[in-house]
Amino acid sequence: MRFFKVLLISALALTFQSNTSSIAADCTKTCIDLKVENGELVITGKRTPAKPKFTPRPIPKPAVSPTPKPVPKPTLSKIPARKPVQQVKPKPPIASVGKKVVRKSLNDQIRQLLPTARIFLQPQSGILIREPVIFWTDSPQSFKKSLLLLDVKIDLDLSAKYLWSWGDGSTLETDLIGAPFPSFEITHTYLNSGVKNVGLRINWSGRYRLDGGVWLQIPGVITTNQSNQIQIMKARTVFTG
Repeated sequence: MRFFKVLLISALALTFQSNTSSIAADCTKTCIDLKVENGELVITGKRTPAKPKFTPRPIPKPAVSPTPKPVPKPTLSKIPARKPVQQVKPKPPIASVGKKVVRKSLNDQIRQLLPTARIFLQPQSGILIREPVIFWTDSPQSFKKSLLLLDVKIDLDLSAKYLWSWGDGSTLETDLIGAPFPSFEITHTYLNSGVKNVGLRINWSGRYRLDGGVWLQIPGVITTNQSNQIQIMKARTVFTG
């Protein structure tokens, strides 16, 4: 019975030691934080350095002083006089000017990775009131990219939604990018003439994963904006007959 208790206590001690070592191993990994601030994707990385192992210093052995040897008496001899040596002043060292390394912030890199979008319309000129105008954009509907931060691979998988503002107080939210004539996927009809500021806001949402692990949802929405000004004209009434 006593032997069985000793085995049980040993097994519990081994289990506790193995759990402790696994937690310590997780703390030495690189930590990646991904969030959205003010409509921009921000990725930060932090690596916890491993604690150095303690190495005991060796104890030095006492040094044994050697037995001094007899020193012979110096013989007197005439030494010729030496000419004075002129001392050369050393030149002052030239400080090396290091080149400044300009590094882009991670936020700028993510903003550049997001695709840009343009606004297209038909007709491009002579737009009349009470006539439909066709709109579309060249933005992709999905976006996939892989990044490397502190030796950690980050995979992004984003999808887009489009919010059109027509400049007259009305808006349209859609998953479509539109297309030119003869397609009428995205159209708008103006009832008043004048200059209109057409805006396109793209909301990106999606997921990410680290080193091929489990996909995680990106908190928040990443936005990009584009706008164009167009002129709406009144139609003239012409009588014939």
